[in-house]
Amino acid sequence: MFFTCEKMVLRYKKLFFQSRIVSKLRSERYNKKASSKKQIREAAIIKSAYREFNTKIYF
Repeated sequence: MFFTCEKMVLRYKKLFFQSRIVSKLRSERYNKKASSKKQIREAAIIKSAYREFNTKIYF
């Protein structure tokens, strides 16, 4: 009985964190200044570099 309850809790936690509700709540907790166009462009460049790095085939 305990084992099945534990599995259910783990499954709930997995779904909860995959839905990104926690990150949304944390990001909306404080008021942030809007990003400038320069900051948005720099962030996009960095994200695209990470995407390229992660999509490389190593073998």
